[in-house]
Amino acid sequence: MKMTDKISIAKKVILSEATALKSIANRLDKNFTLACEAILNCRGKVITIGLGKSGHVATKSAATLSSTGNPSVFLHAAEALHGDVGLIGKLDLVVCYSNSGETKELLLLLPLIKILKVTLITITGNKKSTLAKSSDIVLDSSVKSEACPLNLTPTSSVISAIGLSDALAITLLKSRGFTSKDFAKSHPQGELGKRLLKKTEDIMITKGLPFTYSDMKLVKAIDIITKYNYGIIISLTREKRLLGIFTDGDLRRTLKRDNDISTLQLYKVMRKKPFIVSRNIMAAEALNIMEQNQITCLLVANDDKTVAGLLTLNHLLKSGIE
Repeated sequence: MKMTDKISIAKKVILSEATALKSIANRLDKNFTLACEAILNCRGKVITIGLGKSGHVATKSAATLSSTGNPSVFLHAAEALHGDVGLIGKLDLVVCYSNSGETKELLLLLPLIKILKVTLITITGNKKSTLAKSSDIVLDSSVKSEACPLNLTPTSSVISAIGLSDALAITLLKSRGFTSKDFAKSHPQGELGKRLLKKTEDIMITKGLPFTYSDMKLVKAIDIITKYNYGIIISLTREKRLLGIFTDGDLRRTLKRDNDISTLQLYKVMRKKPFIVSRNIMAAEALNIMEQNQITCLLVANDDKTVAGLLTLNHLLKSGIE
């Protein structure tokens, strides 16, 4: 087979699945809204159930729902018939996945689901099926044909079920006002979690800070700024309390204003009310403060107003805070 033929086949598959998704989008009706409301009002967890390819879709759906603010778990249809159905509680909601709507294992579960009196949502390609008729809410995932030329391999039908599931998850996310910070809490080891869950105290610079006293001459202070390479000098009282700061930006402004700085004292030109943050705020919030105020350094203070550490823009970016 020629390469062009292979690409042509691949394009047909992708376009066929895209057409199926467009059809699903155009057929959305009040049942989708009812499904969203049912999940939003669920006081327990969402149980997704399926078998075969539909089981894989159900697994993915539970993972997506859980990571976006809806506690969910996948229940294998066959295992459910051998004890695992005990996972379903009276406050839960069940979402069944079956393209045919006649999957034997799912039909055998129906009496148990009815006994528990939990809401049953079914995502199926057959609205007239036994499973659909036994459900409280039915979402139509039917397709005209599979992307497979034999119309046998579950392809477009799987993509349609996934599309409906993702549409549910994201609609629920928006409805709950779910934020990136909420997402980070369920992904503590992901890049987003690492970025959003770090506090200033986790990454602030605490050693080798450029401390000095306000009675120092400015020319000496410049030497300290150069030595430590943070672009800042921190002026303290003898009791280690903050008096002010002087940055390389302040130095440029001072040089524009005064030709001779040889006799200037640091306390006359330093900023006495610098931006200060608590060690308990999120590092991402500290970065926002820097960006909003167009500064490159930020002091971190203890509760007693002593200096706990220093944050620099470069240090934050190197720590993965963006």
